[in-house]
Amino acid sequence: MSVDRPYRRDHRGTPTTRTARMRACYRMSLLLGCLLLLDAPQALPPLAAAEENGSAKERPLRALLDAPLLFTKRHSYQGIHIYDTFFKWIPGGGIYVLENPADPPELHRVRAIIDPTTPETLGEGIYSDVDLSWDAKRLLFCFKGEQLGSTSIYEIGIDGKGLRRVSDPRPSCATYRGSYGGVHDVTPAYLPDGRIAFTSTRPQGLVPCANEGVNILHVMNADGCDLHPISVNNVNEFDPCVLPDGRLLFGRWEYIDKTALTQQSLWTVFPEGTNETALYANNMVHPEALLDARPVPGDEHLIAATLTPHNSPPRGSLAIIDTRLGKNDPAAITNFEHPDNPTFDRGESCDPWPLSRDVLVFSGRPQGSQYNVLEMIGRDGRREVLHTEAGICCHEPMLVKPRPRPEVTFPTTRPGETTGRFFVQNIYDGLTGVNPGEVKQLRVIEETSRISATPGGAMNQVFLMSGVLAWSAKNYLGVVPVADDGSAYFEVPSERAVYLQALDADGRLVQSMRTFVQAAPGTTRSCIGCHENKFSAPPGGRSYPPVNRQADRLKPESWGSGFIDYPSMVQPVLDKHCVQCHGGQQGFGGKLDLTGGWTEFFSIGYENLISRRERQLTASLIAGVDTMNGTSRWSAQIFPPRKHGSGAAPLAEVLVSGHKGRLHGLSRTERDLLMAWIDTNGLYHGTWDYTANGCSVKSWQATKQALIGEMQSAGCLSCHQSGDKVQFEDDWFNLQHPELSRLLRAPLATGGSGLGLALCRKQRPAVNYERVRILVGGQYLHGDLPVDQFKAQVAPAAGEPAEPNVTFTDTSDPHYQTLLQLIRDGRRRALSEPRADMPGAEIIPGKHREFLPPPLPDPLPTLQAQVDADSLVHLSWERSARTIGLEAEVYRGAEAGFEPSEETRLAATPLFAYADAQAQPGNQHYAVLLVSNGQRSHPMRADLSVPPPQPPDTPTGLQAKSAPGRVELAWNEVGGLFTRYHVYRSAAGAGEPERLTAEPVAELHYSDVGAAEGTDYTYTVRAANRRGTESAPSPPVVAAPLPEIKDPMFVASFAENLDAAAYPTGAAPGTPQGTARVVDGTLDLSEGGFVTFAHRPAFDLTQRLSIECWVNIEKGTDMPVVLSCGVWRQAGWFLQRIGAGWRWHVGGIDCDGGKPAPGKWTHLVGTYDGQAARLYQDGELVAEKPGTAITALWNGPLHVGQYSGGPGPQYQVLGRMAGVRVYGRALSLDDVRAAHDATASLQQ
Repeated sequence: MSVDRPYRRDHRGTPTTRTARMRACYRMSLLLGCLLLLDAPQALPPLAAAEENGSAKERPLRALLDAPLLFTKRHSYQGIHIYDTFFKWIPGGGIYVLENPADPPELHRVRAIIDPTTPETLGEGIYSDVDLSWDAKRLLFCFKGEQLGSTSIYEIGIDGKGLRRVSDPRPSCATYRGSYGGVHDVTPAYLPDGRIAFTSTRPQGLVPCANEGVNILHVMNADGCDLHPISVNNVNEFDPCVLPDGRLLFGRWEYIDKTALTQQSLWTVFPEGTNETALYANNMVHPEALLDARPVPGDEHLIAATLTPHNSPPRGSLAIIDTRLGKNDPAAITNFEHPDNPTFDRGESCDPWPLSRDVLVFSGRPQGSQYNVLEMIGRDGRREVLHTEAGICCHEPMLVKPRPRPEVTFPTTRPGETTGRFFVQNIYDGLTGVNPGEVKQLRVIEETSRISATPGGAMNQVFLMSGVLAWSAKNYLGVVPVADDGSAYFEVPSERAVYLQALDADGRLVQSMRTFVQAAPGTTRSCIGCHENKFSAPPGGRSYPPVNRQADRLKPESWGSGFIDYPSMVQPVLDKHCVQCHGGQQGFGGKLDLTGGWTEFFSIGYENLISRRERQLTASLIAGVDTMNGTSRWSAQIFPPRKHGSGAAPLAEVLVSGHKGRLHGLSRTERDLLMAWIDTNGLYHGTWDYTANGCSVKSWQATKQALIGEMQSAGCLSCHQSGDKVQFEDDWFNLQHPELSRLLRAPLATGGSGLGLALCRKQRPAVNYERVRILVGGQYLHGDLPVDQFKAQVAPAAGEPAEPNVTFTDTSDPHYQTLLQLIRDGRRRALSEPRADMPGAEIIPGKHREFLPPPLPDPLPTLQAQVDADSLVHLSWERSARTIGLEAEVYRGAEAGFEPSEETRLAATPLFAYADAQAQPGNQHYAVLLVSNGQRSHPMRADLSVPPPQPPDTPTGLQAKSAPGRVELAWNEVGGLFTRYHVYRSAAGAGEPERLTAEPVAELHYSDVGAAEGTDYTYTVRAANRRGTESAPSPPVVAAPLPEIKDPMFVASFAENLDAAAYPTGAAPGTPQGTARVVDGTLDLSEGGFVTFAHRPAFDLTQRLSIECWVNIEKGTDMPVVLSCGVWRQAGWFLQRIGAGWRWHVGGIDCDGGKPAPGKWTHLVGTYDGQAARLYQDGELVAEKPGTAITALWNGPLHVGQYSGGPGPQYQVLGRMAGVRVYGRALSLDDVRAAHDATASLQQ
């Protein structure tokens, strides 16, 4: 693509015609090409000339240095990503000049320009990102002076005088929602017109995975004013540098429907933000990133750069790239350090400053050194250390001498305009195999940049936007027509990251860009075709009229525009047309379940559709491109037309063909929506909205483990287990509709009660075959692998039909009923902490970056209003491309047509719905005003009558069971999924009852651990609806706690063997994993391994609890888990070493403290009494954290020496353990000291 640009100015201000210059450059390139082909003699560069006369090997490389050398001192780069060094904090160093770099090191004279000791100083901190002015008299640099502070840009003279601040990003800190702290202006570069280019995190975008601030290209005047972004990227950009023709060269990270790891390639752009163009490596896997790029003097087509990995500090190998040799051709790279492996991107080198095509000055780390030093390297491999500093690294070398000022470009954008235009001359140029007339429309999609927070830890919102397919919410802006001649001319909102998709007459994808562009305000950007060579010309003999027609405006698709959300938009279409045969009453046609039951992270139907049925590379039914790091070599390629998405999807074929007459009721609008969803590359969550509960069903794994336990009791594992591997797929139980669960229907007889299908057979299934899988082997691969290593999964051979194996003759079978109740209990637990896609979720509005406020829509949307059974009023309005980004003010008045005012205002929300739980019975009148940049629309209005709220039904079946130290309550469900319950208690015969539940609980049981022993209490339960209205109390029950059992409920001493003593059964066998064994009366884990014990009620948090053990960690791992019976922040508990202390995690409470003593025996105790968690080390209290634990059951085994939530090497205890005890009470400090003293002699 290219942008229409009538003029350019050289540095003297003389206008030059761009067309003439381009023709001259084109003729020159042809002439140079001919000379190369003819092997014409050419002038040799300095090193080559020296080699020819025999002197190169005799002269040190430093002899080529003809000026002082500027450099910085800083401590070694920190972090695990190339893009986040400015968040790290190891202060020290400054900016210096090596006055005589050509002299031997012992004669070097170093002068400080600025550091903590100079007259003009910013004090202690990190000085970085130096850029030298064209006349070599001044320099720009960055400084960060506080650990969580911001980074600002400064300027100072080369003589150390005239220090001034250029930028101050601190006012932007208040709205930052990412990790670490501060807002950062970094990597400044002088522009030839006196302005400054740099990158900044000011726009508040967040790296999708790591949640850190995204720095993108900006420009500002020399005094810091008129500061504004020129990029719309949603991930980071790197190291802007000016090319001789005035364009900016920079590194750009992007991953639109492709790998998130390896796409940090080289791009160019004009300083006003127009004509961003891929220069090199945008479809290569290695090098993963190209940093520190700058042109080679005298050879404008050559670029020096550092080739680096993504997950590392920004260091790697040094190279020069010949941009004439192909945009994605490894042959263009000359790797100075690894000449036989040009794309090799590991190492410790960085900051290359090219002296010529043959010699680089750089920051490197010689073998055996702990610090980076200043070095030189030649194309011939010679390497020479220039300068070192004690105890600190040297970086960013550059010669202090004037350089030619590049040309000044003339801006073509029109400030104040909010749209730009695109012109496609002939879309068929570059679309191999696509016939003229096939493409009917172009779809324009915005790849949004999240600025809101994300919950969920490592498995956060971004990782779960899809099943490793798409990484960002996509805003479908609309479609425009493609003319019969293949041309398209259309208008697009400015300052958005957009990409285009070509669609055929059926709405199927012909081709997708998978990279973004922007419509710069007031400009027209043109391209010859689709995926054509950017340096090609239109085919000969074809002429195109000038663009003199009105640009087409984006129009909604038949289904609408805006976000596409699978649960709320796609699932209803499947429910209407597909589920009856695929997961519904008629079974699992094609072994496919398209119901909406919630899985741990997504839903049953979604996981069936995106399953990698054959290879990890492709989501089979939707032809989605797998985008995990390991499949980079697949996703980074430029796909031919119709090779992914709806153009290749088997699901799309079914939709278009009508599925042999089975889809006669499917409308074109519904079909278009399904096609559009496929072309999101399989998004699940279509927005950035979230809840405080995170993005997973926290109790899902516990429910799964409980079901596996009951399957074993029912005899199912005789077929569905091979060795240690149990066959259990994600769609076997349906939390939304438990009776539809495959686990219940497959072994249930047909024709009787229930929905039996008798699918089980009297033969052992292929336990290793996965019908529904997102990650092959359950592992996200971080390192890229050759495509041929992703082998196709072969379905088991059909063989002879086997006899049905009916386990349940009808639904009265006790095992069937137990499984059904476990699934129902799992549903209750899941809905007590709902995800954003589940009923009852309290949505926290997600936000994405918007540089330009959206205009108010004309005409206004329609306001919809309805009232539910709990007398809540639900308001909703259009969510589309024209309303996304607007805020809505909601008002309620007493009369129709009321004037909205502060007195009638209910709320302001960026969402598209509002629930009013306070509306009084009778006629209610609502008005909603849309707001953009302080402007308000006319009101949208709706009226309705609210019936008097009815209290929910009274709970029935309340039972109380006395247990040691507690009373356990249980009752029957009433009122449906949204009903919650409050528990009340009073001393028997006393007055008003006390409410025990601060918030109503969703589960149908409660454990009162606060009752005093031997005292009778009266208990009642009340149901509460979403409005907060409570029912009448249930019939009361009376119970008293039993005395606590003082002795431990579980003891694994490991004195003689792995088995434990347990109350009341007497024995609990331990199962060794790996090399775990008993040696000298202790559990020896010095070579790894761990021990598991089957789950017991004594491990649950429905009671007071204490755990005790001795541990000697002899060798360190990242965060060894000593004892574990749960998952972090989901269910259960664990004890681990983390950071510089211990963590006792109990039901969502992190109680941290103490100090590990490597190589020494340590006595640890963790307690929970229902109100607080406490941690003791060697008989002393070291941490206390009040809180109410999550009491969701963890049904998995107790792990000794490993993490029960997913064992891994980082959690491995390497050492010895002994004296594991679990108590059904909270030990006191005296108890803890007595236990320590009683057993200390055994561990000496």
